[in-house]
Amino acid sequence: MAERIDFWGVWREVVNSPVVDEVAWVVNQINSAGYEVPLRAVAQALAYKTGVESRVLAQLFIERVKARIKPAQCLGEFYSWLRERGKIAVLSNTPCKCFIEDFLREYKISVDLILTSDVLLKRKPLKQVFKYALSKLGAQPQNTILFGDGVEDLGALGLGIFTITIGVEGGHLSFPSLCHAVKWLATEFKD
Repeated sequence: MAERIDFWGVWREVVNSPVVDEVAWVVNQINSAGYEVPLRAVAQALAYKTGVESRVLAQLFIERVKARIKPAQCLGEFYSWLRERGKIAVLSNTPCKCFIEDFLREYKISVDLILTSDVLLKRKPLKQVFKYALSKLGAQPQNTILFGDGVEDLGALGLGIFTITIGVEGGHLSFPSLCHAVKWLATEFKD
């Protein structure tokens, strides 16, 4: 898990114009209905309004986001605990799968599945996103634990997936930080 990034804040740095807020409003309306607007579409909308080439805007955005991505404390211990116990999937609402892939590569984390909203064009908390992830993993809800860091992860509850939230209230269990969750896991799931 990585620390959350304010993507619209990054766009405001890349495009110093009130047009970012206009585009953000539209995109947020679409997102709230459960659908994703890919990075290239956001960049095209901003390019149309600003006259700057969309590829240039997208590249600047990607570079700035990648520079901000930092792992949560205790990520190494958490990953080790997960890897010893089964399959690992990353299911993320993100405008670019590249952020997840680069993060995992940089921190030498291997996972069994990466599913991102920019590829699926659907976002958590839609049940079908979680169902799709389960089917790709060959997993059943009753044998799955979801660790999430946002209220959108609570959509897993609707399928009967045991849900643990980090840094946000909700789920079957909630912890203020990943380190707190790791400590609990180490005591509750001793081999």
